[in-house]
Amino acid sequence: MVYAHATAPAPAEPAPTPLEPDESDLRAVAAALSQAVRPVFVLSSDVWLDGAEETVRTVVEELGVPVITTGQGRGVLPAGHPLLVTRARSAAFNAADLVVVAGAPLDFRLGYGVFGKSGAAVVHLADSPGQLATHVPLKARAAGDLTRVFAGVLDALPERPDWSEWTAAMRAAADEAAAGDAEMLGSTSDPIHPGRVYGELRRALDDDAVVIGDGGDFVSFAGRFVEPARPGRWLDPGPFGCLGTGLGYAAAARLAHPSAQVVLLLGDGAAGFSLMDVDTLVRHGLPVVIVVGNNGIWGLEKGPMQMLYGYDVAADLQPQTRYDEVVRALGGAGELVTDPEEIGPALRRGFDAGTPYLVNVITDPAAGYPRSTFGV
Repeated sequence: MVYAHATAPAPAEPAPTPLEPDESDLRAVAAALSQAVRPVFVLSSDVWLDGAEETVRTVVEELGVPVITTGQGRGVLPAGHPLLVTRARSAAFNAADLVVVAGAPLDFRLGYGVFGKSGAAVVHLADSPGQLATHVPLKARAAGDLTRVFAGVLDALPERPDWSEWTAAMRAAADEAAAGDAEMLGSTSDPIHPGRVYGELRRALDDDAVVIGDGGDFVSFAGRFVEPARPGRWLDPGPFGCLGTGLGYAAAARLAHPSAQVVLLLGDGAAGFSLMDVDTLVRHGLPVVIVVGNNGIWGLEKGPMQMLYGYDVAADLQPQTRYDEVVRALGGAGELVTDPEEIGPALRRGFDAGTPYLVNVITDPAAGYPRSTFGV
């Protein structure tokens, strides 16, 4: 059989023309903002994917409005920014009278667009009309290039409302929630509490580190405790929960950021999907630190079943599996950690190793992520 081979590369496609938002939509969004007493902005993945992060940060800083980040919107406002109140998410949604969601669908991750006990008004901003929600009433909406959307909304505001008191209250709530995490982040319990893993990891991360979450319950802790310092430095399985993406993400992140730390956080369930791809990392000389939260269960399944039915099925994994030995067999390195005091040193050895390195942390299966509901 003869195969045809291209003799020249295909011509590059022209860059798409940025979509201009409708001026009347921008005025409607601005009007909704001007009437709000307690607004909250939710900045998500498409803010970064659209390349709008700098404009969006400038706009929210000029407005002085509290911000919650999700998905790849994490890092648009860096960790420690005075407007970043992600740790006060529940308090903000319960008290807000307007929630402005930018760059994310109103799916299960955002309560399908129903916020708070009384249901705040909602503004939806997206990069194309087909992404705008149609299943819930919206106070206003705008679609288009998100840089132009945010700049246009700011220009359309007749005056800058003063939300300083409201923002200060949300800042205080976020600080209080963060202070309440101290016990979990410094836990000395045996078996190891997953929160302690993140207490050590946060101290070890550089500002330009890329952190990848691939897992359920263990990665839920990451979403709570790991706040990137820069945009584009957080990856996770996304809205469909596609476990197994982590090793591919890690390879791409290492190639895209050759001098940055790359950390892959794996639940032990997720490790079963793609850990053999460490072979790819080894063959291509791509050092990545892999941290496995190894509790021997499908935590995100076992917990809900126990809560709903009082029993669980098919939710147990092999306890204390030696994933570190798998990585060593593939040409990388790693170690088993059962003492919380050894987590930090193990991470440092991983970053210094110059090869794929798996830190296999045996965690407490009874220490599930604290949530009031499952699946949201």
